[in-house]
Amino acid sequence: MYGCTRDADLAKHLGVQKGAVSNYRNGRRKIPLTLVCKVAAETGATLDWLLTGKTAAPAPVLNIQATEQVKTFHRDFTCDHYVPIRLLRDEIAAGSPSEIREQDIEGYCLMAADRACMPGNADQYTCCRVRGDSMYPVLADGDIVAIDHSQRDPRRLHKKMVAFRYDGGATVKWLSHIRKGTVLGIPENKAAIESALCLTGDEIGDSIIGRVVWWWARR
Repeated sequence: MYGCTRDADLAKHLGVQKGAVSNYRNGRRKIPLTLVCKVAAETGATLDWLLTGKTAAPAPVLNIQATEQVKTFHRDFTCDHYVPIRLLRDEIAAGSPSEIREQDIEGYCLMAADRACMPGNADQYTCCRVRGDSMYPVLADGDIVAIDHSQRDPRRLHKKMVAFRYDGGATVKWLSHIRKGTVLGIPENKAAIESALCLTGDEIGDSIIGRVVWWWARR
């Protein structure tokens, strides 16, 4: 994809040692997710293709309807074609948390109705804007995430992107269930490692808002 035929050339592009590329090719080492994202950003290849070799299905269509009531949507709108997901007016911060208030709705994200992508009732989801760079390059400032509030079991959320309550606000991190009674929230951006969370005991259940099931990038 970089036009490289030698491990040494590819290693130079990726910023790793030649031996690391050989280990990636032979399956002796797993490619870090940050490196996969770097390749995707620089080449335009999709993450699905890089990770599985398969072409990704078209992403769900997202439109934002600034309205307070579903019934005020355009006459062509039907629930058979779109699922309205509440877009909260307050911003969810990926770095510096801000408060989320359920009653303060900016509008609705209209996502193409596909129960395989978003099973369950639409009321179990909310959409929020991201502020901060702790999840960059996966998420950047201004991106929108959809949160499934029904998925809160830390054992099932291991290595999943999760929204956490934190310091009176909220933050998005990768969840790592390292052992019973201890959960980590890890930022994608290693330059923001100081924003990592370590949760124990009862604060785990109190802190998990839900799983981030979809996100839409503006770039």
